[in-house]
Amino acid sequence: MLVKSQIVVLHTIKHGDTGIVVQCYSNTAGRCSLYFRTSSKRQNNTSLLHKLNVLDVVTYSNGPQSMPTIKEIGTPYNLSTIRGDIFKSSIAIFMSELLGKTVRESEANPHLFSFISSSIQILEHLTDGVANFHIHFLTHLCKMLGFMPMDNYSSTTPLFDIATAKFTVQPSGNAVYGTQTIGERESQLLHSLMNTPSTNLGKLYCGTRELQINGELRLSYAKRMIEYISHHIGNTIEIKSLDILHQIFS
Repeated sequence: MLVKSQIVVLHTIKHGDTGIVVQCYSNTAGRCSLYFRTSSKRQNNTSLLHKLNVLDVVTYSNGPQSMPTIKEIGTPYNLSTIRGDIFKSSIAIFMSELLGKTVRESEANPHLFSFISSSIQILEHLTDGVANFHIHFLTHLCKMLGFMPMDNYSSTTPLFDIATAKFTVQPSGNAVYGTQTIGERESQLLHSLMNTPSTNLGKLYCGTRELQINGELRLSYAKRMIEYISHHIGNTIEIKSLDILHQIFS
């Protein structure tokens, strides 16, 4: 039986001389793997299998235990800037690695697929605040995974606690920061990102004060939020592409 679906490419693995295993996220099957058979006639189609590309596919299967095979493939969007711009292509690598290590459910989740697909299209057309897009995506992916932080940030609760997923009080006297509490600047950034649309990332504010964001802050924030995700999914994840992003945006 032929099945039509839309997928987001997360990773590809060469299989023998004439095949590619496409690890992807599908609007009909969640996280899955598809087999793509290459040939001289279809060689141009392999260029569509770049990370984070959105594809329309038709698949068939030879049995319930076999990997579905891609019969037809096409793309509904032209993601030329994601492919051609080093900044956006690096963000795409980060996003695909993050999704590959956090999204595991092999069942349809229309809301999550819509979030991923729309985020890709926003990145493609974004002109201002590109350097902040990956940390915005990281923040709002938490909501889609089921553990968005509680936004109770205030002057009396300025620090975000990883374990409780909410902002908490500043330590007083000789008290020290808990190992589960992220720093004040990172906490301000979290509050700002939770309340800023992805199309308005050129300037970020905490209240009326504009945040001064540099590469070091982005890196430390991303690392702590990855710790937050790791804590709540119960599995330590490591995102290797994060250091590459830091070098590019520093």
